[in-house]
Amino acid sequence: MLYEMTRVTTPMYMQRYVEYVLDVYDQLNMPYPFTVSLAYLASPVLMREEIFLAFDDEHHVVGCLSFIRGTAQEDYNNREIVQLQVLYIDPSYRSTRMLLSFMQMLVQFVSYSEEPAHELQFWCKQDPRIRSLIAKHFRLIPESSDSGYGKLDYYTIPYSIVQSYINQFPQQQYF
Repeated sequence: MLYEMTRVTTPMYMQRYVEYVLDVYDQLNMPYPFTVSLAYLASPVLMREEIFLAFDDEHHVVGCLSFIRGTAQEDYNNREIVQLQVLYIDPSYRSTRMLLSFMQMLVQFVSYSEEPAHELQFWCKQDPRIRSLIAKHFRLIPESSDSGYGKLDYYTIPYSIVQSYINQFPQQQYF
């Protein structure tokens, strides 16, 4: 399947991102109430952070990756932490290639931005498929917590490991 990847830099594409994540909200399987989820989903737009979109040949959004720098606990001053907010690919487009494309965009953008990254982190509902995928590729086991929203897994991956892993594949240059 053909697709094109792009970094979001205009209000029109920010709107496309928000519309897309709201359209696929149920599939995101977020464990939070909608108001909390909306804050996470919209934070890359509101904080002017980064969003990457994948489009099909008819220019429909078929996937996205968004992230912010820093954590709320440190008032977002610890920008060496890259915090994934959303990574979603439509089922008909899910492939190792598209996932790799999103991750190459992230790694290349962080390198291009010249703002060092030391850690990649994300929270998700406990899911054996995600645990297996992360364990297979990064040999990591998440921290688990029982929050007011249910059981969550918290992944922290040293950024250098992510970068080394992604850079071992043939590169599509995005930046």
